[in-house]
Amino acid sequence: MKAIKYILFILMTYIGLVCQGQEVRLNLQECIDAALRDNLDLRSSNLEVAKSQDLQGSWLDLPQTSISLSQDPTSGGSPDNAVTFSQSFEFPTSYVAKRKYLKAETEVAKSNLNVSRNEVIRDVSSCYYTLLMAQRTVEILQKQDSVYSHFVYLADTRYKVGEISHLELINAQRAYNENKIELQKAVQSCVTAQLALGRLLNTDVSIVPSEPLAEITDNNIQEPFIFENTPTQGFLKAQMEASRRNLSVARQGFVPELSIGVNVQALIKGFNPYHIERERFEKGNFMGFEVGISVPLFFGAQRAKVKAAKRDIELNEVAMRQARQTMESQYQEAENELKRARQVLDYYKRQGVTEAAAMARLSQVEYDNGEIGYVEYIQNQQTALDIQLKYAGAINDYNQAILMLNYLKGNK
Repeated sequence: MKAIKYILFILMTYIGLVCQGQEVRLNLQECIDAALRDNLDLRSSNLEVAKSQDLQGSWLDLPQTSISLSQDPTSGGSPDNAVTFSQSFEFPTSYVAKRKYLKAETEVAKSNLNVSRNEVIRDVSSCYYTLLMAQRTVEILQKQDSVYSHFVYLADTRYKVGEISHLELINAQRAYNENKIELQKAVQSCVTAQLALGRLLNTDVSIVPSEPLAEITDNNIQEPFIFENTPTQGFLKAQMEASRRNLSVARQGFVPELSIGVNVQALIKGFNPYHIERERFEKGNFMGFEVGISVPLFFGAQRAKVKAAKRDIELNEVAMRQARQTMESQYQEAENELKRARQVLDYYKRQGVTEAAAMARLSQVEYDNGEIGYVEYIQNQQTALDIQLKYAGAINDYNQAILMLNYLKGNK
């Protein structure tokens, strides 16, 4: 009776933790779709793209137009008596270079969004299968809890009639209590995985997988790794192009700037402190203009900027080589991990699971009939339990290896 109450308590605790928010059952693809729509990291990356697109309109950034009023009481139609409008601007090639640079920066933001998207798919998939693994562990330990509960009941009955010693009853209770502790840990792991998945989906709703723990079937897993097809390479390539465009902008510092101005005669009749006779020209106000060019004479600072821009290109080249080496090495490691996980999984599918089920069933029957003692019974049950848990772990390891391979290739 105590065992039943405890199992109900564990289940109610688990359900209560799960149901703090609304519960919804989703498969993996539905979780991925929800994350691609609501994940905060992706929202931030999308905003970065929008920001870069907004900044593209800043390529034609002209200095402020200067308007000045000058009045000399001793002069008539000279430029000192004038309203002057002047405007300076960079050489036209500078604006072209800036426009291309801003477009390249937008492509960097877009390619970074692809990298973030690939990472979110990996994280959601990995978390989903971790949750499946945790749920499967809870199921196995719950079944084992029932087995040990029956074991305690039989041991207590036999002890009361004098068939077994007090030591056997203590060991029965120990096995039962240890399994309860593992069950508590498994429940907490399940809740932790559920919360992590909820964070990735940006929701307070409790996500419950709608599918059982099973190995992933991926027909494209044998496709080779091509670095050029990965989001990481696309991001680094976009950064390289942006660095080249930035170098072009830096080189525009060596070209001259232009300016143009227009002035119109201004004669304010009320401003004549010296009472000098002044009249406008009878045919209208005098007008004039000026065109200027600003030639850079000191190039030290600009040369330094050009050198720094060239360094950025070199850094991007090194970063791309490093990324290629790192990802190729990671892919080889993931392939080796997949082979190892496949071998372990094949063993449990071919032999281990069947043996564990037979061991658990036969040891229960033989103990009930008094054919084996409690030591052998506990050993057999513990072995069967370990095999079931290891089989679940083997499935999870295999799935995680496939997820890593797909992530490195870009989740195509």
